[in-house]
Amino acid sequence: MRNILQNFFGRPQGFLGSIGGRIMAFTNKELNEWTLSLLNIRSSDRVLEIGFGPGIAVEKISNIIKEGIIVGIDPSEIMLSQAQKRNEVAISEGKVKLHLAEIENLPVFDETFDKIFSINSIIFWNQPIKRLKDLRKLMKPNGLIAITIQPRSKEANNEIALEEGKKLVQYLKEAGFSQIHLEVKEMKPVLAVCAIGVNPSS
Repeated sequence: MRNILQNFFGRPQGFLGSIGGRIMAFTNKELNEWTLSLLNIRSSDRVLEIGFGPGIAVEKISNIIKEGIIVGIDPSEIMLSQAQKRNEVAISEGKVKLHLAEIENLPVFDETFDKIFSINSIIFWNQPIKRLKDLRKLMKPNGLIAITIQPRSKEANNEIALEEGKKLVQYLKEAGFSQIHLEVKEMKPVLAVCAIGVNPSS
């Protein structure tokens, strides 16, 4: 089951990956809008998305930022292709930069970020606490991180979603973030949760 989910959503490849991208573009729309509303993105923000998928959230952010930039990484060539097509104009304007990369092997970025987020991506990360520590190093002091999950397994329910949310809060705490809190959104078929933390200024 995990391999199927990985082919569809973790690192989409081939025909299944192409279908997975279309599914994500549709099913993650509400999750994207909710997560971005929690980040309160400003026109001058530098934003990093981990696992941009078909580029839906990237597109929304590119319409908000003017002086800032939205950067994304994703390990799937299919998702990179779909996201590049969706954001072709913003890429040509320099407002969007997309990288084929894994969270375990981050690219070198020329500046730090005001906001970092991921949506249904952390479940595929190896050593999530270590990965979150790596992301902290890329953030400005007082920068904001948001990690969103809506469980998609067959056995998922609201109780499992809340437990996943508690795990996210603990991950952020162990990674050194502060002012951590959990946001919950009523959705179908199960709740979505978003753990938000701040990169301490000292």
